[in-house]
Amino acid sequence: MIDIKYKEMYDAFINHYKNKHVNPWHEISEEDLNQIYNSIIYNYNIDNDYSFNYLMNVVIKQLSGILDAHTQYEDVQRISINFRIIDNEVLVNYPNQLRGSILLSINGVNISEVVKELDSVITYGTEGKKKYETEKALFNKKILFGIPLFRNSNSLIMKFKTIDGNIIIKEFKKNEKYSSDEMFDDIEYRYGNPGTYKIENGKLIINHSSVQNRYKENIENMINELNQLDLSEIDTIIVDIRGNTGGNSAHNKPLMEFIKNSNKKILCLTDYRVFSGGRYALLDLVRLGATTIGSEISTPLNCYGNSDWLEYNNHWFSSSSWFLAPNIGWGASSKEEYISEVNEEIVTPVFFKPDFYIEQNKEDYINEIDTILNCVLTYDRILSKK
Repeated sequence: MIDIKYKEMYDAFINHYKNKHVNPWHEISEEDLNQIYNSIIYNYNIDNDYSFNYLMNVVIKQLSGILDAHTQYEDVQRISINFRIIDNEVLVNYPNQLRGSILLSINGVNISEVVKELDSVITYGTEGKKKYETEKALFNKKILFGIPLFRNSNSLIMKFKTIDGNIIIKEFKKNEKYSSDEMFDDIEYRYGNPGTYKIENGKLIINHSSVQNRYKENIENMINELNQLDLSEIDTIIVDIRGNTGGNSAHNKPLMEFIKNSNKKILCLTDYRVFSGGRYALLDLVRLGATTIGSEISTPLNCYGNSDWLEYNNHWFSSSSWFLAPNIGWGASSKEEYISEVNEEIVTPVFFKPDFYIEQNKEDYINEIDTILNCVLTYDRILSKK
């Protein structure tokens, strides 16, 4: 069964999705969707925000397949912890006193089983996106208390093994509130420190971890400073786009113009979080001759995108409203344009692979060493396109 409040929200989202998406039934038919919906409300009561979160995310995963990670239901309530997944282990990233500890179980359920169940409510087109969305789901109460494993629980009891081998138990109650002092910096967690740079061993290292509009001034100020630099002692420009989940891709342009005019060797650092507008920066750098170092990114290069948001009763939904293929310079912003111009080549997923595949390793992470950047600074002379 589903409460009328949530039925109205669900209908609002589906109508928004059908109206805005350039190709709403690219994975399943509307009949298939109705069957999925009816099955969920038959087996589960959708009567609170947690169960509605589950309904929405299961539905969106089925609608989206691997080519659409911009269609979303945004409802986040964080607990005072976050994680990194490294070498298939879930490690504590925050709080600092637990950093590097392994998450073993939640409410007595082995973490591997929890991750397996979370797979039904996270949408991804690459293994990198799967990892990033799993990390985020593990500190979002709205997701965790919505999945069948924990929907009847009033708290999350997490069991950890510390770096020293000790076992620690932490409880996170469903209705618990956290002070700002207890919580991690969500803005820094999501966007890093874009619009900054440093010079090390004759290498200019540029942090381009976000193109959100909030960083427009930071990026512009950085470019102004870079244009004043004497580059005669610089042999390499390293552009670090790790963590760049997108925003406004127009903010890539000033950086690309600076790099193009520099006539320097270019290295680009990538990771599993690069998404949306971040991939535009990646493609721009590749076209400028950059050697790419790191891991795969969070999206196929061609995919549905450009989130069109709807607010309904203080709940936020988005539908992709374009199909974007920047790898071939094509895009469609309407159903008519998509239908008239699309072909199999355009919609066949294209996946980015770096020239040199390197991931953060656990030992370096625990010791707060940046595996990828450290490798680049150490072996720069042999890192060039194969």
